[in-house]
Amino acid sequence: MTQDKAEQTLMQGVDETPEEDYRLLIENQTDLVVKVAPDGRFLFVSPSYCRTFGRTKKELIGHAFMPLVHEDDRAATAEAMAKLREPPHTCTIEQRALTVDGWRWLAWSDTAVLDPDGQVSAIIGVGRDVTERKEAEAALAAATRQFELAVEGGEIGLYAASLSPVQMSVDARYLSTLGYAEGELDVDPQTWIDMVHPDDRDRVQGLYERATHGDSDRFEAEYRMRHRDGHWVWIQDRARVYERDSDGRALRIAGTHTDVTRRKVAELKLEYLVDHDELTGLLNRRGVWQTVRRVHVQGLRSGRPCCLAILDLDHFKLVNDAYGHGVGDEVLKWVSEILRREVRQADCLGRWGGEEFVIALPETNEVQARTALERIRESVAAQPLEIKGQEIRVTLSIGFATCHSDEGDPRDVLARADMALYRAKNGGRNRICYDGHDSGVYAVSMAVLVQSALQTARILPAFQPIVDLHDRRVVAEESLARIVAADGRVLAASSFIDIAGQLGLLHRIDSMLLSATAARLKVSGDTASKPLFDFVHLSGDLVRHPDILKTLARELDGISSSSNGAPSVVLTLSERQITAEMEQVARALAPLLDLGCKIAVSDYGGEASSFRFLIHLPVSFIQLDANLVRLASESARARSILATIQHSAQDLGITTIAKQVEDEDTLQRLVELGVEWGSGYLFGPPSDPS
Repeated sequence: MTQDKAEQTLMQGVDETPEEDYRLLIENQTDLVVKVAPDGRFLFVSPSYCRTFGRTKKELIGHAFMPLVHEDDRAATAEAMAKLREPPHTCTIEQRALTVDGWRWLAWSDTAVLDPDGQVSAIIGVGRDVTERKEAEAALAAATRQFELAVEGGEIGLYAASLSPVQMSVDARYLSTLGYAEGELDVDPQTWIDMVHPDDRDRVQGLYERATHGDSDRFEAEYRMRHRDGHWVWIQDRARVYERDSDGRALRIAGTHTDVTRRKVAELKLEYLVDHDELTGLLNRRGVWQTVRRVHVQGLRSGRPCCLAILDLDHFKLVNDAYGHGVGDEVLKWVSEILRREVRQADCLGRWGGEEFVIALPETNEVQARTALERIRESVAAQPLEIKGQEIRVTLSIGFATCHSDEGDPRDVLARADMALYRAKNGGRNRICYDGHDSGVYAVSMAVLVQSALQTARILPAFQPIVDLHDRRVVAEESLARIVAADGRVLAASSFIDIAGQLGLLHRIDSMLLSATAARLKVSGDTASKPLFDFVHLSGDLVRHPDILKTLARELDGISSSSNGAPSVVLTLSERQITAEMEQVARALAPLLDLGCKIAVSDYGGEASSFRFLIHLPVSFIQLDANLVRLASESARARSILATIQHSAQDLGITTIAKQVEDEDTLQRLVELGVEWGSGYLFGPPSDPS
């Protein structure tokens, strides 16, 4: 069979039965097929059309289709069909029609059938139900509009960033949040992070790196950014990585940028008010209690002392009754400001309630606490408050207690402080009372005595003679601090010097002794009975007050000028007390050394001994450690050490002085070793304070 003949065989019946093929095609078509006249009357409807509209062909043929169209869509439908008269004689239209399922969206594709004169004789339309698509489009449009309204109304900025290559785009609202107009600021990832507040930067950068390195697709943070005019704006930043490379690194990220400053400020204020008193700005009872517990736990862990104090305004009820609660509030605020100014940086201050305040003093023993609290009490009492022409004097009663190592509950410490406050109130008010163990009570009492003695100039020198050990001739005197109490008791330095050190008052005691020595030198002049040298101790505390040393240098300079010679003052230094750098020590002592004052090193051969002072300062005397001296008569090792020290001193031209020589055997051993001078009760006790 030839190819032409085969094709003819295959094509047989095609032209013979076209109407049957078309009928089968249309009847099995799910799309809607219609043929209408130019005036809109149905000429043909497919079975699918009849099923959709619930009508028979007989009910539809010859009738207009337009009544089935939603009245809001008829004008657009007529306009679209009118276009069929013009080439290309096709149109598309989407309309709502009343079907058996109610109003449904139908999308039509219409084609005009032209007669030999080119006029429209009929219209073939193919339609499809697109209701679900239209509803989805409507929902999307509504959501988009809602988003746009939310973005506009919520002042939400939008941004997108590409990380490879690095690019970033932001919208106008993003820029306006920061005070910029479009085109005034080029934002890239580095610019963005540079504008973040320094306190927030590390946290934000860490969250950003987590998102970009694949740990999370989401980035969300609240942080501060610098506004154009310099203030800080709180930003809520929410973003999502929507594209990554094969290694999981972010390529593209998009997000929103919202100004939440007002909310954040409100939140921070609310958070602040949870722990703070609104009237005074101090911690409230809740905040104080949290702080007290923290300080108490830290003290138990470190083994370091801490104290808790309760302060109460004296006669505050009378202030409220006499002037009203408004003035009472002003008094509370005024006292709060003084307390805030006077407490140390490490202390925690709060309002306990009413007219009571609490102070937690970490790493503070009872002596240091009493000093700090006394300063506060004096400061409040010394400053009268004037309100509306009325002068109001306010005083404080204070009770405090030390946290003991066996007290597991800080409420017990506060209870003891409250009992001490009760005693302060009953004792006459405007005073401080302490509740603690016996040694603590003694220390506090001694601290009060030291401070009182300094204020009333009752710290006076007593003079211990220093003799030549070979002939017992007095060659020098050493000034020793004494407190003369109000009842006439004389307290040696050993009973109060450590307390004075804790109070930071050693420099004042040193200053008083030096001034007394200078006055004594001025009176004694060049009498024959005058000792060769006057030894005065200098603490490490005084070395840190070079201004005092300069003042003393001026006093001694006047004496040396009148006596035509260098002052006989010997400045005694202790390596145990003076831990400052040698340069600082040398600078502080320079004004006195320039006048000719000499230097002695005390406690040499003791635990804190080194060659530091001998190497860097012009030392003229060594005072041997008292414990080493006491062992001279019974320990060969001690004598060997003393001999070594004596030999080194001779090589350096330094005079050795033995301290606390109490018996003849010790004296004999010291003379044999070549020690030159000495002091102790064997040669006479210190003089009475003068």
